[in-house]
Amino acid sequence: MFWDPVFDHASSVIGAPPDQVKIIASFLFSYPLAILFVRIPPNRPNLAHLFSLVIAAIYLVPLLGLGTGLIHLLISCFGTYVIVVSLRSANMPWVVFVFVMGHLLLNHLRRKIMGYSADVIDITGSQMVLAMKLITFAWNVHDGRLKAEDLDASQLATRLQHVPSPLPFLGYCFFFPSFLVGPSFDYSTYDSLIKHTIYDIPPPGTSEAQVKATKRRVPHGRKRVAYLHLVLGLVFLGVYAVYGQRAAYSRILTPTWYTWGWLTRFGFIQLAGFIARTKYYALWSLTEGACILTGIGFNGYDPKTGRTLWNRVRNINILSIETAESFKVLFDSWNCRTNVWLRDCVYKRLVKKGKKPGTAQSMATFVTSAFWHGVEPGYYLAFIMGGLVTSLGRQFRRFVRPYFLPPASSPTTAPNSLPKYPYPNLSKRVYDVLGWSMVQINLNFIAGAFILLGFNDCIRAWHRMGWYSPILVGAAMIFFRAGGRRALKQGLKSREQVKEVPSFTVSPPSPMSPKTQPHDELDSKDLRWIKHAFDNPPYQDDGPGVGPDAGVVDSLMQGTETPGSQTPKTA
Repeated sequence: MFWDPVFDHASSVIGAPPDQVKIIASFLFSYPLAILFVRIPPNRPNLAHLFSLVIAAIYLVPLLGLGTGLIHLLISCFGTYVIVVSLRSANMPWVVFVFVMGHLLLNHLRRKIMGYSADVIDITGSQMVLAMKLITFAWNVHDGRLKAEDLDASQLATRLQHVPSPLPFLGYCFFFPSFLVGPSFDYSTYDSLIKHTIYDIPPPGTSEAQVKATKRRVPHGRKRVAYLHLVLGLVFLGVYAVYGQRAAYSRILTPTWYTWGWLTRFGFIQLAGFIARTKYYALWSLTEGACILTGIGFNGYDPKTGRTLWNRVRNINILSIETAESFKVLFDSWNCRTNVWLRDCVYKRLVKKGKKPGTAQSMATFVTSAFWHGVEPGYYLAFIMGGLVTSLGRQFRRFVRPYFLPPASSPTTAPNSLPKYPYPNLSKRVYDVLGWSMVQINLNFIAGAFILLGFNDCIRAWHRMGWYSPILVGAAMIFFRAGGRRALKQGLKSREQVKEVPSFTVSPPSPMSPKTQPHDELDSKDLRWIKHAFDNPPYQDDGPGVGPDAGVVDSLMQGTETPGSQTPKTA
């Protein structure tokens, strides 16, 4: 196309492949387009659907040169729609699942056979997002055909009692800010955006009637939160552009690795892990910001501050990832919408009513997650290691963490051994710091396989890293298996049986807590909204998390490393 020389020149300046420059440009184009989209009146829904379809087609064909890829996406869409409309049996969602995932797997295999590098942009990325949408759509229609008493709260909120016509369905599938790399969401969320009913949630102290009576339909705060994500995405993009090659995991495979000392090698692994994450931070921050600008991110109001929440389609929580003290927090904060999809459309759907989930459900969820990502061996190595560290994290939380906590009988007002910091005491702080360091160093080791992908490259890289993560995991598993868990349990029982000696202390009166600032004083000049925008309140469909192995390790090790664990919740 006529704009290819522009992107080629930008590629030479930035140092990134032209395909990646183009896809970043599409994310940036989505911001001004989102400003136009949000102004489409709710009484013109077909215009909004066509708007997304036209923009998505422009992104795919003339910009990215994925005309054949567009055909693949349309095949998945129309095939799903025909199955949903024509098949009314209880197995309809599973037929859609097999059709969509089979089509995706074929394209993953094609990419593998063609030998595309990670820098090459093909249709599989968009097809992965579309697969989540289509399978979710099939289950939403299926739920609409069931009785309300047979559904849980999240299923009731997202069920579809009428199949939409093809145009709204395609508008949902090709929603322009997110169809390339996500995030995904259910059809009810998209429909409420188009009809502007997504904004009907009343602020604290008001009613829905008052909200509908106001002329302003889009709540305040949308632009500043969206542009905060834009700035954040550009910053991480700049970091990756500058250090992406210098701190790439592939450098571990070069002869230069042996010229470094052990401390330098260890430090490089930690840096490489962080730099690899900045790529995902940049992409997902940019797309989430564009989604917020369309209004689809609106998620009500914070009950404490009254501020608007824009985390409905949040896909990543950077602060939680970088400060995670457990793998539970880490994996719940990474690729959030995929975790929700696996939980709601695979794990929960395989559990029969009145039964508890077990190994079969966990294994099916793990296989789905693995094949959804692709067929490269590095994904499976990373998932297996991720499952092991998550399972061990659960062990430490259950049997080791209580030793660092104050006795249950201690009042929360007890003197703190770490002045000027809130309760708990110093030993718990030390435990948290150690937990954070273990999460980070193991994550950065495991991530090497997720980035390098090839089996030989992954094994060579892990060998040159000294296998430190498998050694730590193996040592911990041997400890728990060789009687460590039994000893820790007995110690905890003895600890609980010790009677606390009553103590009496005379303390001065506690100072009065400052009054909470009224909602109307939190204006745009108050920079605390930045921290508020990064907060991660529970999702409206929050529930059991799904780790990298979907709980397979816990199920297989039940009674040994992980006693009594039958759910995919992570520590």
